Amino acid sequence: MALGKILDTVLVSRTSKQRTGATQRKPASATQRIPSVCQMCVNTCGIMLTVENGIVVGVEGNPDNPHNYGRLCAKGLAAVMGVYDPHRVTTPLKRTNPRKGIGVDPQWVPIDPQEAWDIVVGHLRRVLAEDPRKLIILAGTGDPESVSTAMASFAEAFGTPNAGVGTPFGAKTWANYLNTGSMHTEPDFRLCRYLMLFGSQKGTMVGHDTIKAAKAMAEARERGMKLVVCDPICTPIASKADEWIPIRPSTDRALALSMLHVLLNELSIYDAEFLRAQTNAPYLVAKDGRYVRDSDTGKPLVWDGARSGPCPYDLGPLEPALLGDYDVDGKACAPAFQLLKEHLSQYPPDATEPITGVPASTIRRLAQEFGETASIGSTIVIEGRRMPFRPVCAFPDSRGLAAHMYGVWTSTAVQLLNVALGAVDVPGGNLSTNVVGPHGKFRVGEGPEGLVTSGPELGNRRPYPARKPSIPHTVDLGELFPVGRSPRPLLAAGLTHYAHLLPYKPEIVVHCSSNAVMVGANPKLLAHALSQVPFMVSLAHTIDETAELADIVLPVQHPLERFDFPVNSLRGWVTGDHWYFTLRQPAVEPAPEVKHLAEVILELGERLGLGDKMKAHLNAKLRLKDPYQLEEKKRYRWEEILDLSAKSSFGADRGLPWLKKNGFVAWRRGLGERYPRGVLNLPRLPIYFEHFLQVRPQVEALIKEAGLDWDLSGYQAMPFWKPCPASSERKRGYDLLAVNYKFGFHSFSTTQHNPWLDELTTHHPWGYNLIMNAETARQKGIGDGDIVIVEACDGEKVTGKVKLTQGIHPEVIGVAACFGRWSRGQPAARGKGVHYNTLLPHKMAWVDTLSGHLDACAPVRVRKA
Repeated sequence: MALGKILDTVLVSRTSKQRTGATQRKPASATQRIPSVCQMCVNTCGIMLTVENGIVVGVEGNPDNPHNYGRLCAKGLAAVMGVYDPHRVTTPLKRTNPRKGIGVDPQWVPIDPQEAWDIVVGHLRRVLAEDPRKLIILAGTGDPESVSTAMASFAEAFGTPNAGVGTPFGAKTWANYLNTGSMHTEPDFRLCRYLMLFGSQKGTMVGHDTIKAAKAMAEARERGMKLVVCDPICTPIASKADEWIPIRPSTDRALALSMLHVLLNELSIYDAEFLRAQTNAPYLVAKDGRYVRDSDTGKPLVWDGARSGPCPYDLGPLEPALLGDYDVDGKACAPAFQLLKEHLSQYPPDATEPITGVPASTIRRLAQEFGETASIGSTIVIEGRRMPFRPVCAFPDSRGLAAHMYGVWTSTAVQLLNVALGAVDVPGGNLSTNVVGPHGKFRVGEGPEGLVTSGPELGNRRPYPARKPSIPHTVDLGELFPVGRSPRPLLAAGLTHYAHLLPYKPEIVVHCSSNAVMVGANPKLLAHALSQVPFMVSLAHTIDETAELADIVLPVQHPLERFDFPVNSLRGWVTGDHWYFTLRQPAVEPAPEVKHLAEVILELGERLGLGDKMKAHLNAKLRLKDPYQLEEKKRYRWEEILDLSAKSSFGADRGLPWLKKNGFVAWRRGLGERYPRGVLNLPRLPIYFEHFLQVRPQVEALIKEAGLDWDLSGYQAMPFWKPCPASSERKRGYDLLAVNYKFGFHSFSTTQHNPWLDELTTHHPWGYNLIMNAETARQKGIGDGDIVIVEACDGEKVTGKVKLTQGIHPEVIGVAACFGRWSRGQPAARGKGVHYNTLLPHKMAWVDTLSGHLDACAPVRVRKA
């Protein structure tokens, strides 16, 4: 990671002079105070660990860490329980039961470490010689970027294209990259006056910046910021909002499009200056939907009022038109903004009320409040710099909102509310967290049409520009998704239904840091698919539902037993006024033979003769500069690599020993790094997505050649409304929609077996229960506390206790978190609650062929058991 050399700008921890013992292990009788990082979720909250006699006896927030200011959530306080989990894996395990599947006992037996390594390396060596593509690396996104880099380096050295499959970014994140170039965005809580959350619980102990966002939300609300929450469930943040809009699930896109119609067509509220200068709104579009381009340069044309004619968009200074109809060389055309306005005219509030369940009068009022509060034309002076001031933000969620058919388009429609009003990366608006990196270095790029492209972490798999689609050679068929990411739902399909499309048959799965069976899609299908692969090894410290399918388990260290730096990354884990990069260091010694995950990956590479190739990839990916580059023929411990990486980024005196003492490095962001579009000249934002039209015929030709019947209607140039496939199931009697919602005590599938969090969940009124509208339940003869059977439209059934409430849409039944676990390795979670993904149909009709995401709309019917 290239962060530049930090000299005098480093903020040293206030109490670093009193902290001792972090650089060396003390005798067992000593008491240590160790700065480290929690990361029970995607956050990187700083913690101070108190260790006595080799046992963690205290966990508290590190007040110096700019990510959490010394505050910890319940998950962070409970993190220590994972270290002392009696069911942890501390020795290699071998499966003795050849049968695999959900609920099947693997019948593990411990084996000698050398035997385990010989088995694993033997399988890998055979596939490496035969066809490296036969290796699948099923890895998650929860590890620090440096560890993910180690795994990526191993995959590239090995030669497999199947790295990281099954665990891509969500549709909302992909939409962020498409619309802003940034992985993550956040409201400018300090200056925002009107925040509209679409399916999000931002500010209530969820998301990338839990503690900081909760503090910022509380301060913004105290300051008077209006908060409107659109969500089928009255979540904790909705219950504290000025207004809760109980929208029908999966219809947020229709609401956003309708609000855009009101703003642009009924009220004429939009930031024309911003749209002309910082978006592709003035680009001329012909009747076929394609840009009108300059015959010499191929650049899109705009109609310049000063010249009274067309010219390339970057031939400034210009007075580009946003409205009107024009003729260029006999070709009729209009600015993209004109087309957007016309397109939105089909979504007036009276037409979207029956879709969303939100009254037309409410839609108009929300749009007017949002537009007027944006205060278009106003400015603000910060640190002596005058910038546009747009104190409004429409903020989408990553699961409830975007996890539906055309979820990228839904998030895009919400983001267009900000773009239309100029409320993007300026004071008061929606802020991208990694458009600009430390010291003003751009992380985003500029595409061939002058539009913003994503940062370097995506490589060539990014939403813009489109890649050239091709015959699949990855198991998730990613080549057929030229503007999508790694299509999680198609991992199972690529191993079963579509296996004939691949020129090889996968034979090995290396699994780590991802409980894909629980979170990837329908668990039965994915478990069946993984069971078809002849050999699987899991690198794990606990046996979850995915690891339970393995043939060999190699133990790895618990997060509180290992060194990692930086635990956060520039992709989106750094928010607020400071750049900061945190060290995780061990609180206790791991069991013998239990290694850091990255050490295991490095060891695999060395044993396969790939060590030098891996080091070359690590040098490039970590951006190690001389004299800190890894040398050929030399073996490194992971701790040594982290030390070299820190010195390469921060200077020779800021290596691992310094970080062990201080815990993190931080410095204040520049004004252009906080408000990039208020200060800097950045590539344009899209309001029109021509490249989707450009690539669609290529995808159509390939799927036709493959004999596939896929719906490609998502390949359009502007966001549109089309109902989810679930809507057709109502005619068959599936009258309710199951909705999955975030439960504040838990993160993804990683915390359910923590006994402290289990106790909290048990005592929560909703907890492990299903939730249902009280009036709907009464009509079905269901009472509070009854046991009910929930039947999905494809026949799957789950049973649970129901809690009745008025805080949920009458057509919805709520299913919390990632419960309904069955792994024998996590008995505290086993058999508690309902597993939501079990209810999801897993078929191509439910897969968004634009982005590769599965529609998480589950049509169900409910009856009393």
